[in-house]
Amino acid sequence: MKLKYFIFLLTCSFVLQPVFSQIDESEKNNTLKSGFVKISEKVDSKSGEVIFHQDKRIESMMVENVSTSAAFANGFRVQVFSSNAHSAAKDQAFKLEQTLNENFPDYKVYVTYSSPFWKVRIGDFLTQQDARAFSDELVKKMPNLRKETYTVKDRVVVSDKKD
Repeated sequence: MKLKYFIFLLTCSFVLQPVFSQIDESEKNNTLKSGFVKISEKVDSKSGEVIFHQDKRIESMMVENVSTSAAFANGFRVQVFSSNAHSAAKDQAFKLEQTLNENFPDYKVYVTYSSPFWKVRIGDFLTQQDARAFSDELVKKMPNLRKETYTVKDRVVVSDKKD
């Protein structure tokens, strides 16, 4: 059931993305909310009803995605967590994300799930040397992560410019 729900939400985000990407900045928040409302409205008495039961973060992610223009390149990130422990990995990943955000506010933290692994990576580095230098800094500040910290190749954000 959760997989079907996730697929539905993912499909909605792809369907709604082109609509929201053509809207100017002042109208984005209102249009996004009205986009969800319009989909939910009944056209006539014979039409079906769509009810969204979703986390509010989905709407905010769509607003962020619409209002952000980013370029990507092959680069490196520092992976600090990877686990497939079914019952605890997700909670551990999000707790670690919060800790990293508090300790390294200038670096973006990425929590991903690639079945069966939850992973936490930090940073957008174009060179392996930069990623390793940050990794050393991270381990000095958080020595408990030494065993799981290493650099990995990844697609990284090279510019994150607000329109």
